[in-house]
Amino acid sequence: MEDRVVSQQNILQQESLLRSENTSPTHRPPVARSFQDLLVKLREERGLSKAELAKRANLDPSTITRFEQGQRAPERPSIVQIAEAMVLPGIDRDRLLASAGFRSELWDDPAMVDLVLLLNDDDIEVQARAEVRSVLKMATAFLRLQRMKARE
Repeated sequence: MEDRVVSQQNILQQESLLRSENTSPTHRPPVARSFQDLLVKLREERGLSKAELAKRANLDPSTITRFEQGQRAPERPSIVQIAEAMVLPGIDRDRLLASAGFRSELWDDPAMVDLVLLLNDDDIEVQARAEVRSVLKMATAFLRLQRMKARE
């Protein structure tokens, strides 16, 4: 499957939805940023120097510098190494990947791939697919409720 994000519009829509769901002033998702800006922000939030991050990620320190200055485009494996080195939560990992033009790791989950394929399978009745979408909407609402409870 193609690894690159087809459009940044999806990411912006997701962030807009997150902002509208949670108006708490203490929890605001970061605005869409360039890879280099987001990398600097995440690294600094964790109190890491470029050298410390490079060591943790098993990368050359000059690589981190070039990424942060926008002189070098990162490859997916490097982003994953950096995310693991910073122990990023899933949403920040996905934002970092998306900011460099890569899709979320969630799309590598075989269950998600299978679900998408089945929901687009014309051999399955439209009504059956609509019912599954309804179940997915309920599941999404349930998980949003759980997230709200966890933040209380």
